[in-house]
Amino acid sequence: AKLILMVKEYHTSSSVSVLIYHLVWVTKYRNQALTSEIREMLDQKIRKICAENSCQVEALTIMPNHVHLEVVMPPWISVTVLIKKLKGTTARWLFKQKPELRRSFYHHHLWSPAYFARTVGNCSEETIKHYVETQWERPFK
Repeated sequence: AKLILMVKEYHTSSSVSVLIYHLVWVTKYRNQALTSEIREMLDQKIRKICAENSCQVEALTIMPNHVHLEVVMPPWISVTVLIKKLKGTTARWLFKQKPELRRSFYHHHLWSPAYFARTVGNCSEETIKHYVETQWERPFK
């Protein structure tokens, strides 16, 4: 059975990769300040930042106090770098667009410094383990 990828593969001179991450970050003190209008604005801005960094958004949901993003990333950008760009850029931009929002956040910090990141695969660990363990059962290519 051939694996069909629906996401972008990144090709360099020495590698081919598909790196998919589920990223989550929250507002400072889980402040529920992300109104529907702000969520729409953030959605567009996050998609723009991802595109500018060669990242492909697979899914994006913005809740009143946190963001969920599934993103395909190139191997030359780290999760930390992308998160810093997303959180830093959106915070500065949003405070500029909505100055009144600053009053809702202590020391004018929109996002909590923490984040969650998990790799996402399109097959289970069990499938990969079986594939690796049964290499000798298939012809060499």
